Amino acid sequence: MSDGLEVLTEKIFTKEDCISILEDLNLLQQAVFKLQAPLSKKAEKLTNKNLYNFFLDLEKDGNILSDQKSQFDFLEKIKDWLKNLPVMKIEVAFLISQKTIEKISQWLKKEAGKKIILDIYFNPAIVGGAILEYEGKYRDFSLAKEIDKISPANL
Repeated sequence: MSDGLEVLTEKIFTKEDCISILEDLNLLQQAVFKLQAPLSKKAEKLTNKNLYNFFLDLEKDGNILSDQKSQFDFLEKIKDWLKNLPVMKIEVAFLISQKTIEKISQWLKKEAGKKIILDIYFNPAIVGGAILEYEGKYRDFSLAKEIDKISPANL
């Protein structure tokens, strides 16, 4: 299952992206028993086109069952998988671009060997750099930390 979902997570970089997909999956689950149709048809009107294309590709390959209970269960498995993706909290002093977020995500996947969702916080008090939290580990690479090390006696 996780190999097939790698395609879906290619465009999921942040916690907000993940929440958006989970909300769409909840809407799809509500629609499963209202309409007898393929999941792609039910997902057609959702805001996330990656989700629609994901279901369309799976259906073309014959990988999704058409009965409503199987669809509901499949959506639940996707939700569970997304909820269990590892998350790295990143605190930065300035807003970072989508392109930078994507580069960080791709680098983390390459280095860690797995998809890691970014939970990004804006905190100008750290002045520069970043503070990272991942799997119970905390690393402060902020400029504020370095400034605090400077004592008036050293000036």
